[in-house]
Amino acid sequence: MHVVTLKHLHEASVRYKDAAKEIAAWYKIVTQVRWTSFVEVRQIFPDADNVDGYVIFNIRRNRYRLITVIHYAKERKGKMTQGHVYIRSFLTHKEYNDKANWDKEYGTR
Repeated sequence: MHVVTLKHLHEASVRYKDAAKEIAAWYKIVTQVRWTSFVEVRQIFPDADNVDGYVIFNIRRNRYRLITVIHYAKERKGKMTQGHVYIRSFLTHKEYNDKANWDKEYGTR
């Protein structure tokens, strides 16, 4: 999968140093897969949630939430597209409770 945008993950790693290793591990895994459905996401990340078109990943055992939108890989003209994971927000558990925070450009809080 192609992750858009790395800037958001980098900013989250700097801002939340305790989550940096898990963010890096998440990124490494995601860039090596080609998901075609949410079912495949759950095979690797069993605690991921699909809520109103967003895919939510728990980071640091639910201390943080990575809010994404995934455009899954699909077959086009006999070939599989790469697929994209769009980073929408990286939130603390408390920030996550306010859905208005989910789709803000990172760093505007």
